[in-house]
Amino acid sequence: MKIKTAAYCRVSTDREEQEGSYEMQVSYFTDKIKSNPNMELVGIYGDKGKSGLHVDKRPGLKKLIEDCRTGKINLILTKSISRFARNMAECAGMIRELKRFGVTIIFEEQNLNSKDETCCLLLNIFAAIAEEESHSISQHAIQAHEQQTMQGRPFGRVSFGYQCDSNNNWIINEQEAPRVRKAFELAADGQCYHDIQKALDENETNGYKWSQKRLKYMLTNVVYKGDYYSHATVCLIPGRQVENNGYRDRFYITEHHDPIVLPQLFDQVQEMIKRGILLSNRHLSKENNDFQKGRGIHA
Repeated sequence: MKIKTAAYCRVSTDREEQEGSYEMQVSYFTDKIKSNPNMELVGIYGDKGKSGLHVDKRPGLKKLIEDCRTGKINLILTKSISRFARNMAECAGMIRELKRFGVTIIFEEQNLNSKDETCCLLLNIFAAIAEEESHSISQHAIQAHEQQTMQGRPFGRVSFGYQCDSNNNWIINEQEAPRVRKAFELAADGQCYHDIQKALDENETNGYKWSQKRLKYMLTNVVYKGDYYSHATVCLIPGRQVENNGYRDRFYITEHHDPIVLPQLFDQVQEMIKRGILLSNRHLSKENNDFQKGRGIHA
């Protein structure tokens, strides 16, 4: 009885020089399987121009695993581990899953056969080494970032409304800052998020549409009153930021750069957000008027 065999091919970009590489992989494995009297070609599965970072974004691989799950495939051929999985740990996990379906996978470049018990052992060893190296690099990067922040030199992307000068100091970007000022002024005047978004959208010349999520983030970001707050969130799981509840040190730098809005105006807006005044249109409402009179502040 012939072995039901499939191949998986992938290139990570759509560049013309890699188009041949993908086609060559398909042609190579097609000929290899068809020329083997012990193999039956089930199909060539592939992802052309797809990143290996997320399996969900690789429909060819998802289809391959699904067909393995339903018993259509017994053997998979692929060029290398890097073509099949994003790292050793993921590769070892996928091999274990495929074994449950009775499927063997062969990595040609590494000369590894998942049927061989030493295959998973080697992958797990490589995964542990890679994870330790990654952790060490990450810790060094964290320490460097914290040291830089302690010296008053924030790292990372400059917030909207600012830009860096030649000395890496934050200075106001006067092309973007008017949007920030307008948002705070409208918020302080009691306009709801929807109306503020609409007003900002009307001033955009490139068709950009402001989201409420971005607007809320801007209206609560202390950088606009001249301060800087680092590590409000941390990445505990790759690709996912969570609130920093003591996971890492946090740093607050006052008067780090020139403010786009007055600190009093910023604080007024924070109180209005806290009271839910911006959730619905209460412009010039009694509650908002009473609040502003009590604070003695006007935008």
